[in-house]
Amino acid sequence: MTDRKTWTPSDVVDVSGPSALLRNYLEQRDVRAYLQRAAGDAPIRRAYDIGAGFGRLTPVLTEVAAEVVGFEREAALADVARGLVPAARFEQVATLESLPVADASADVVLTFTVLQHMPDARAEAVIAEIRRVLKPGGHWIVVEETDDTLEAGNASAAELGYTRGRPVGWYADRFAPAVLLDTARREIEPGYPRPDVGTYMFFQKN
Repeated sequence: MTDRKTWTPSDVVDVSGPSALLRNYLEQRDVRAYLQRAAGDAPIRRAYDIGAGFGRLTPVLTEVAAEVVGFEREAALADVARGLVPAARFEQVATLESLPVADASADVVLTFTVLQHMPDARAEAVIAEIRRVLKPGGHWIVVEETDDTLEAGNASAAELGYTRGRPVGWYADRFAPAVLLDTARREIEPGYPRPDVGTYMFFQKN
């Protein structure tokens, strides 16, 4: 028995083959566009991928940042990411609520479909940690389920598998006084059973 679910690559991306390739293209395209906007404000020297999984989006960060660090709780996923993205550094951490980096050390933070798998208190703790590590003027690119009718699993046993949609305003309230610069519907491959699969949110810290 285990007290939590062990995440695998097939949990991170729930499709395979051509569908997975198209989804990854669309995700990388959209993250790249936000990174280019962030880079237009100031050079991106350091970027963090928080909840990096096996590093499927980390390569886009390496296109614009001199230093990229991915933080991942699952040791096996971090090992896969190290092999796939040698241009970045991946650190396995016990929790995303406490990262082994200094205050205000990142110009950009990416969090992609991570907080939606946490109950409120843990998600709020991770957001507080993102606020701590992000520089003033830095940008947070976050993508999460935002359909507040979506809840799968039990919040009291979230470690065994849980997904919850929260409205954009929930994130904006908890990242305040940062400014929500933009939102956009997340686009993935056609034919997925749910039409609403989340929202891109683009914040700038004051």
